[in-house]
Amino acid sequence: MKENRSVVKALLMVTQVAVTMLSPLLICGCIGIWINDKLHTDYGFLFMMILGILAGFRNFFCLMRQFYEKDLKKENQELEYLESMRREREGKINKKE
Repeated sequence: MKENRSVVKALLMVTQVAVTMLSPLLICGCIGIWINDKLHTDYGFLFMMILGILAGFRNFFCLMRQFYEKDLKKENQELEYLESMRREREGKINKKE
């Protein structure tokens, strides 16, 4: 059961990454096409796609940072717990001597 949860969690993470990267591209692409139609230029779409790519990578970076911060906090708590157990064990050994 726990294995199924990790697979579902990984699948949801991949889907979330795809959506956060593709949505700025689609939105900026549509705006770029609209700008090209209204102003009769060829550079509006290119400029907006570059902006969409940058926004997609920024969203990806923020999402990954948020995801890894949770894991890092959990890992730090586990390390603190292990360190306290080690200190407690060393204290008991020193008291016996």
